[in-house]
Amino acid sequence: MNISQLFSWPLVNWPSTTPAAKYAVFQLYPTGVNTPIATATTNSASLSFDDTQAFVYQVRPCDTSVVTFGPEVTTLVVNYVPCRGWVKQKVRQAIADRADQGTAPINWPEDELLTWFNEGLAELNQEFPFEEDAPPIAMLPPTIVNGVQTGVRDYALPTDLYLMKEALYINADGTYRLYLKEKPFKGGETTATTYLGYPKLGILYIPLSGRFYGGHYDIFEGQIHLDWDPKGDGDTLKIRYYGRRPFPTGDGDIMAVPPEYMRAVSLYVEWRCWLRVEGQDTRLSRWRTKDDGGSRGDMSTLRHSVQVRSLYNESVNNLRELRPRVLRLVRR
Repeated sequence: MNISQLFSWPLVNWPSTTPAAKYAVFQLYPTGVNTPIATATTNSASLSFDDTQAFVYQVRPCDTSVVTFGPEVTTLVVNYVPCRGWVKQKVRQAIADRADQGTAPINWPEDELLTWFNEGLAELNQEFPFEEDAPPIAMLPPTIVNGVQTGVRDYALPTDLYLMKEALYINADGTYRLYLKEKPFKGGETTATTYLGYPKLGILYIPLSGRFYGGHYDIFEGQIHLDWDPKGDGDTLKIRYYGRRPFPTGDGDIMAVPPEYMRAVSLYVEWRCWLRVEGQDTRLSRWRTKDDGGSRGDMSTLRHSVQVRSLYNESVNNLRELRPRVLRLVRR
């Protein structure tokens, strides 16, 4: 159904220390329109939209001619859209600080919610990194320095790599693949491990049967280092890894995150909000004594953070249960 609703946002000083003269509203999702669809001289505007569809609106200060625009003030989300603005708006609803109530004042600053959003996303990356295949890394041909031929052993890894899952060395025609092991660094045992024993250097043999380990790798400063000299005649290195989700640069940036993961992040941000409220209340409650009929443990907000944290922990545990498990059989 088409409706018209009044939205509000915080006042900002732009481009100097004086309040912004005008605000422009952009529609970022689903059309990605680059021109403003509404302007306002105050911190509120009436928007018309179909409430059965999903939309994202961005508010930015602008000059009187609506030509030059300042940084994002806030993002308004209609229905579910996997973006940072949806998390912020959901949290504001939970703490009674909604921006879609006309000219109601907005009390929680955007940068504070942004800080906790980044913390929640970082914790999500640590608990549930996503699985990714890196583009094949082409092995470079050997170099000759002072008449000595040396293979290129160091190659750059994806910047979002969190943990290495698997490294495979594939020859030019793809007839065999060599599974690489991580370098053990056990005080001398830093060489390749094969079914033939422990040679001093990583060497490449054509496998006779089953899985074959051709050498070791180690990772340092965003690069993978091989402990042998690759031929570089069309062979490649295939990397499978656990990666970090990037932090969005704007509230309207679409994130490749399932809804259940977004719920976990929103619960984390909400928990931090209630924790700050309780911290502020503690400064007042510490003056209460038994003569007042209470104690610091009687804070009315105390159970809010406990309950929200419990919901967050339950959500994370549920995600752990739903995460697929892979059982790998290793020949002994």
